[in-house]
Amino acid sequence: MLTGAGAPIRCKEIRSALPETVVVMDFGSHTQQVATADVPFGLKTSYGWRDLDLAGLNEILDGQRDNKASYAVTPTCFIPADQVGDMSVLKAVVHQANMLRRHDMLVLLPCSWRWLRSTSLPYLTEQIRSSRHPIGLIMQADGDPLERGEVPEALRQLCRSCPRLVLWRTDLAAFDAMAHGALGAAVGASAVLRHGIAPRPDSGGGGHRPYPVVLVRRLLGYHRVATLQDWFAHIDPWTCDCTACKGAALTRFTDNEAGVLAALRHTVCELYGLHDELDATLPGDERIGWWRQQLADAWEYHRLLASQTGTEVSFPRVLQAWRRPIPPALPAAAERNGQDRSGPS
Repeated sequence: MLTGAGAPIRCKEIRSALPETVVVMDFGSHTQQVATADVPFGLKTSYGWRDLDLAGLNEILDGQRDNKASYAVTPTCFIPADQVGDMSVLKAVVHQANMLRRHDMLVLLPCSWRWLRSTSLPYLTEQIRSSRHPIGLIMQADGDPLERGEVPEALRQLCRSCPRLVLWRTDLAAFDAMAHGALGAAVGASAVLRHGIAPRPDSGGGGHRPYPVVLVRRLLGYHRVATLQDWFAHIDPWTCDCTACKGAALTRFTDNEAGVLAALRHTVCELYGLHDELDATLPGDERIGWWRQQLADAWEYHRLLASQTGTEVSFPRVLQAWRRPIPPALPAAAERNGQDRSGPS
C-alpha cells in the first residue's frame, strides 16, 4: 500500500520492475475530509479538494489501474460514529460503490472504532455483507483502537462474518484477523499508518522527527529502541536472525535516518516471516492453532524477559484479549430479525 502524492509514480515503477508484487494506493481522503451521505468520496488535488460523483470516482479508479495498481481503492472520506442509529453515510458508501460494475476494486470503509461496539456492529456487518466488492476496513481511534474494550472481540466477529473483509492500515491485528477469516490485511510501515486518523483540517505544520521502532517477534509487539536499551542495559541484548539483522542485537538501531530505515527493514522481514508461517497453514482450525501458539509463546517470552531483566514487563491488553475464546459469527439480518420476532413478548 502506497500513500502520498507520489504514490502513482512509485506504484508504476515498482510494478514495472516487479510485476508479480501486489501494490495498491491509498490517497488518504479519510484523513482530510468527513464523508456525507451525498458525497462519501473525494480527493485532494493540486487544485484543491474535489468531490467525486460516480463518474469522477470511476475516473480515479481507472487512473490507479493505469498506473499499474494491482487493484483500485476507493478514496472514501472518513465515516464518523453513527448518531442515534443514523447509518446514511455508511450506506451511501456501499450503495454508490455497488453501482460500479467493476471487478478490480476494493471499497475503503474508514470508520470510527465506535462502529465496532455491540450496538453498531450488526449494522456494520450488514453493510459489509451487502457490498459487491471486497471491503477494506480502517479503524480510527485516538491511540490504538484495539485498546478499546469491545473492539478485539468485535473485530473477530466481523472477520468470521464477512469473508471478503480486508483489514487496512493496521498492525499485528492483521494476523489475528486473517487467522479468523479475513481475506487479507495491509500493515502500516509507521505508527501513523497502523490505525485510522480522524480528519483535522485545522491542524498545521510541524513534522516530527522519526525514531526507530522495532517489531520484537518474540513479544508480538512494537517497541522503541530506547525501551529495548533500558531493558538490556545490564545483560546481553536479544538478537534477531531475520535476513536484515543476521544475528545482530535488537538494541543497535540509532535515531538517524539510516537507523530508522534499518529498523524498518527488520520489521518488514519479521512481518513477512510471520505471514509465510500463516500462509503455510490451512484456513480454519490449523491456522487458529498456529496463532494461538504464537500468543502462548509471546506470553512465555514476556515472563522470560521480566526474569532476565529484573523489571516489570506487562503483557499487553490486546494480546490478553486475543487469548480469549473465539466469539461466534454474527447472524444474517433476516435470521436476526427472525430471532427478534420469536422472542418473548
